[in-house]
Amino acid sequence: MKKGVLFSLLVVVLVALSLFGACAEPTPTPAAQAETIKLGFAHIWPATHFTATDQFPRYFKMVEEATGGKYILNIEYYPVGTLLGGAEAYDGVVKGIAESGTSSFGYTPGRFPVTLTMNQSGIAPPKDCQAAGLARWEFQNKFKPVELDDVKLLYIYPTGPGWIHSHVPITTVDQMKGMKIRVTGAGVLGVQAVGGEPVAMPMGDVYQAAQKGTIEALVSPLETLEGWKHAEVFDYSTFVPYFYSEFFWVAMNWDRWNSLPKDLQDAFGAVAVDAVKDASEIWQANMKHGMDFASASTGGHEFIYLSDDEVAKLKEMLKPVRGEYIAELNGKGLPGEEIATAASEIMAKYN
Repeated sequence: MKKGVLFSLLVVVLVALSLFGACAEPTPTPAAQAETIKLGFAHIWPATHFTATDQFPRYFKMVEEATGGKYILNIEYYPVGTLLGGAEAYDGVVKGIAESGTSSFGYTPGRFPVTLTMNQSGIAPPKDCQAAGLARWEFQNKFKPVELDDVKLLYIYPTGPGWIHSHVPITTVDQMKGMKIRVTGAGVLGVQAVGGEPVAMPMGDVYQAAQKGTIEALVSPLETLEGWKHAEVFDYSTFVPYFYSEFFWVAMNWDRWNSLPKDLQDAFGAVAVDAVKDASEIWQANMKHGMDFASASTGGHEFIYLSDDEVAKLKEMLKPVRGEYIAELNGKGLPGEEIATAASEIMAKYN
């Protein structure tokens, strides 16, 4: 074949390739493919709390990664006091005041009778945050309480075992008698069982209440010593096993949920168990941070452990709580014995 013919064929091929390239759709980059979804999220923590700076951003990042980079979640956070209070948060999500959010089940005790079984003193005491989180998620999936049907539940996360923070050292159970103790709704029966006076208030009000003497003590996990600066208003912390168990919901308004693309909904579902585990690990780490913070920042904060005899006495005093709560469940037409027994057995398995 002559050189001129070869050259002409080469030109034709190059022209054809250029035309094909001009007509073909360009391959988009991952950044160009990603669709941004804006979502409001109301929570009950200060903007500097580890949940706001670490836990929730990690969670939404997990969801993004589960979509393979197809979606970017632009979260507009509403910290405590900016949109909804702790007790208002659940209704706020139901009504769409907040598209999504989180709060404590204990802030609205009458609304979640089945759920709060695991919060009752003595029924399902957790060994640590990891045990609490996994046990609570299994309990949720076993009973699927209809009391949560008016939101899309995304996941649940725990706190650790309870401590009682006080102005004076507490070394015996009898010292709690007559003491004004701030506790969430689910812990009321436990405080009453030891003769204390339960006081309900949002966590954000505790600091000032402790300063004014409105409360004499607080039942909460160690993380509040740092996260809510309670080490500044309490000098002593006493470990009270079997006394406290608290959990938090993360949920989305149904209308907002139904507006999301199906594959994004699937991503939220795919990461639920991992979100429980991740949050549990974060909370467990921050229990130690709270203790270290109190020890370092105040210099005089004292941590107290009840003697074996006092722990045995506490367990005995808490026994009536189980019967009282079973009766409360039965009064609502629920199988109280079955629910309470399952709560105890599931927690014991993870402990």
